[in-house]
Parts: sequence; C-alpha cells; structure tokens
Amino acid sequence: MKKIAIITNIAPIYRSALWKMLLQDKANEYHFFYGENLNDAIKKIDVSKDEFLRFSNRMYEVKNYFYAHKVLVWQRGVIFKCLRGKYDIGIFLGDMYCISTWICSILFRLHGREVAFWGHGLYGNEAQIKLKARMLFYNIPHKFLVYGTRAKQLMVKQGINQNNIYVVFNSLDYDMHKSVRAKAAKLSREETFSIYRYPNLPILVFIGRLMKEKKLDLLVEAVNRINEKDIRINLLIIGDGPEKRRLEDMSALGKGNKWVYFTGALYEEDEVGKYLYWSDLCVSPGNVGLNAIHALGYGTPVCTHANLSMQGPEAEAIVDGVSGCFFRENDQNDLANKIKTWFAMYKDREHVRQCCYGIIDKFYNPSYQLTVFNRLINGDLPEL
Repeated sequence: MKKIAIITNIAPIYRSALWKMLLQDKANEYHFFYGENLNDAIKKIDVSKDEFLRFSNRMYEVKNYFYAHKVLVWQRGVIFKCLRGKYDIGIFLGDMYCISTWICSILFRLHGREVAFWGHGLYGNEAQIKLKARMLFYNIPHKFLVYGTRAKQLMVKQGINQNNIYVVFNSLDYDMHKSVRAKAAKLSREETFSIYRYPNLPILVFIGRLMKEKKLDLLVEAVNRINEKDIRINLLIIGDGPEKRRLEDMSALGKGNKWVYFTGALYEEDEVGKYLYWSDLCVSPGNVGLNAIHALGYGTPVCTHANLSMQGPEAEAIVDGVSGCFFRENDQNDLANKIKTWFAMYKDREHVRQCCYGIIDKFYNPSYQLTVFNRLINGDLPEL
C-alpha cells in the first residue's frame, strides 16, 4: 500500500463521489489537501458528513492567497504538511499559476518521491509564450492524469512520453444519477413537462450558469427561427445568472410564448434529473463541460460547437450522430439546422438513450477513474 497526497485548489461538490471512492480504497491510502472556496457559485464538499468525517485525519484544508489580480495563487501550509507526511506520490492539480505547486512538486522530486499532475493538459489553442511556459511546468512531474485523449495527443506531439500520460476523464455522482434516472423513468413526459402547451413536441434543454460566454443567445435565436411559423420545439433552460433577463426578453416571455421555460437555479437532483431524463437534446452553444456528462448520464444526447480547441475535454464524450452532434462555432443558422436534422434522423429515443448511457458507464464514472489512479500508482501502462 502506498501513501498518496492529492493537492488541489478547492473541494468542489462534483468531486464528492470520486473522493469518497479514493478514501475508501483498500489498495492505497489517499490524503487530500484543498483550499477554501471563494466562489459561491461552486458548491463545496461538506466534509462534516459522516462519509468524510471518518476520514478527517486524511483531509487538510489550507489557505489560498491570491496575487496579481487573482491570477497567481499560493497555498499556505501545503509544502510543510506534504513533505512532513512522507508521501510516496504527490498528485498535484496541474495549474501552472499556483506558485506553491511549482515549489512543492520540485521538492517532492528532490526527496525521491514520485510526482503527477492532474488537469486539462494542453488545449491546442495556447499562444507560443504560454505553451513554452506550460511545457516548462510539465517538465516537473513523472506522470500526468488528463481529462481526455485529445489532450494526451497534443502533449505527445510536444515530446511527452505517451506511457506517462493517463486519461482519467471526469465524472459526477454516477451512482446517485442511476438512482434518480430510475425514479424519473416512472414519471410520464406529460407530467414532467405540463409547463408547456405542447409537451409532446421535442424538448431542448440547457443546464448551467447563464453567462455571456455560454452564448445562449445563439440557442434562443435558433429556436425562435425554428418556431417562426408554428411551434415545433420546446426549450427548457435550467440555471440562473446575469444573462437571464436578456434571454427572457429575447424569447418574448410575457407575449403568449408557450415554448420556453426558465426554471431558475435548481439544487435538488430529483428535480434536475427528471427534466434531463425526459428532454430530447441538451444544447450547449458555448463550450461544454460537466453539463455534457450530466445530460448523457440521464440518457440525453448533447449538441455543441465543433471547435475542439475552444471546448472542454468533456466534448469527447459526444459521438457525432450517436450521442449528440456538433455545429459550426458561433453559427446560429447551422445550429438551427443541426437541431432540425437531429430530430429528423434520430427518432429512436430509446436507442439514443442507451448510447448515451454507454459512454458514461464505460469511462465517465468514479469507478473507472479509480482504476486509472491505481494503474498510475502501480506503474502499469495507460489503457488509453
């Protein structure tokens, strides 16, 4: 059994299922170092719950100090606590803007301990100076955990040994979602979407923070165009944010519009899950992230733009024509056409649902991630 330190910026709630699995692992002993969460929009893990409280001796909150307009960060206490803990391996968040990570990871190496970085890797859109800085940073670790195969391919092109790069993907609370989707399946579409005049029409859904960079105006305009003569499609927007009022105005709420509905922020997974389960296509006009994994986990395909250099790594979970589709970035007309084409061509909803489940069941879940962690720790070669 090896002793592993995982050093990350914060303890986001979406990581809770993975953290629980790592803490309960019998093969290795995992310890977590994390900073306080300064962004109220990101909910944090409640470490006072029983499933974490019994591992309190392996969870350490440190202090994050921000500098240079919050670009740079220093995590106070990480270096002393990690070196004193005599860990066999240090797995650091691969953020080159965290100064303490540079120093602590280098000291780990000087003390003969193994170092791994866990993060996005390369996007493929880095300017030359940024790329050089990042590759200098990537000279520190022995191994890498990255969220997707594209990042691995880009890193190999920059000279990093492919056998040192492990694709760990990303996950949400897989077991909870399976439980919620079983409950959602017992409901009816009409019951779930009684908010619409025509609940049996195809339903598009977006879930996430309503921010300008999500480019939700493209989605509203595309649906306005599709419904120009007759109501042919419904739109559900789950979430809140600074763009909500503008999007409501664009969709002509209050003028007899019965095809769009804004739920506002939803925090109960049963409520979110039933909407995602019974929707027909999740559309994320900007980049996708964990909202893609969320939708696919409920059997709902995902549509997003095709510029992978500007995408989150979770876009790899979308197989074009199988578990979703892609449109030309920033092209509202192409988005509208791809939505119409999807509903014209992919009418077997249950087949699509099973395809969506398949990718999550295989890769995007905490159990798969645990196997990747242990392959890295045991010195086994990557599977992907």
